[in-house]
Amino acid sequence: MSPQENDVVRLLRPLPQYDLAVGAQGTVVMVYRDPGLPPAYKVEFADEDGVTQALVTLKDDDVEVTWRADT
Repeated sequence: MSPQENDVVRLLRPLPQYDLAVGAQGTVVMVYRDPGLPPAYKVEFADEDGVTQALVTLKDDDVEVTWRADT
């Protein structure tokens, strides 16, 4: 399932430059969809106090959806 805004996703590859390991969870804050380009996702990773640790643009194969609000 492709991520949508406000979905919780988990990383499928480490991002050492942001100190994020495989399995780190973040929230999709924006979805980029341009004709002819693969989708991209702006994902916010925060600590348990809600302080942003990283804001990263990722591709479909970098993340998987772990939670989606019922619509």
